[in-house]
Amino acid sequence: MMPQLTGPHRSTYEAIFQHPVARNLDWRDVRSMLGALPDVLQQEHNRTLKVTRNGHTLVLHGPIQKRVAEVQELMDLRRFLEQSDTPV
Repeated sequence: MMPQLTGPHRSTYEAIFQHPVARNLDWRDVRSMLGALPDVLQQEHNRTLKVTRNGHTLVLHGPIQKRVAEVQELMDLRRFLEQSDTPV
């Protein structure tokens, strides 16, 4: 189920779930989209972002470059968004 996101946040959300995996997601856009989701808590330390929503937590390590390129992190992000969509 897609949360109520608009504009660029919705585009970023859709890009996370596209097949094949998106290779051009901007780290700043991903952070911004996560912050726009309801009930999200974010904690940042250096380039590490800890996101908690509905009892689910995800730790993302900001890329050295501006783009999110690690397939495993995108898959973890997909899983987090799917699982945290429903409150525990």
